[in-house]
Amino acid sequence: MPTQDRGRARVEAILDAAEIAFAETGYDNATTEAIAQRAGASIGSLYQFFPNKRALFEAVSTRYLGRVREHFEGTLTAALPDMPWEDVLDMSIDASWAMASSSPAFSAIWLQGRVTKQLLDAGYALNRLFADRTEQVLLRYAPTMPKKRRALLATMIVETVSGMLFAAVRMIPASTSQEIIVETKRMLRAYVRDVIATST
Repeated sequence: MPTQDRGRARVEAILDAAEIAFAETGYDNATTEAIAQRAGASIGSLYQFFPNKRALFEAVSTRYLGRVREHFEGTLTAALPDMPWEDVLDMSIDASWAMASSSPAFSAIWLQGRVTKQLLDAGYALNRLFADRTEQVLLRYAPTMPKKRRALLATMIVETVSGMLFAAVRMIPASTSQEIIVETKRMLRAYVRDVIATST
């Protein structure tokens, strides 16, 4: 990454353009020439920072996963200590949906991109981190629940939300996507309530 502000701004513009190109046309059809043109940069400037399309795609992926992590942490930080767990759950799902539906990167990476083992491993690691943080939050609401059970509950929440986000993003029309998010909240509320009730 460049150290000067102008260089960093140029890289961000290229990544923004690549994100949109991958989302709109898919990895195979996107070209570095078209991405450079969309970014208002020369092809030489693009290759100065990214030697090929694969490197560009990996940079888009890394940036997006970093933003998802920051978004998730910000959501949990915003949760008040006395907030009911149902509200924290809903708020987290809404935040995840807002991130996935508003950023072309979600489609660019997971739906239109070329998903590699390295990318899958990075996604799994991020979900593992989310599950660990979710388990810490659950401790506040179910302090007597065995840690192993609480960790499994956290994993189920994170993986369910992750899977349903994929389903919602693919849905047409958009109203169906919102219905899926509503039903995801309903399903997880019932599940979490049952686990808490039978584990304490």
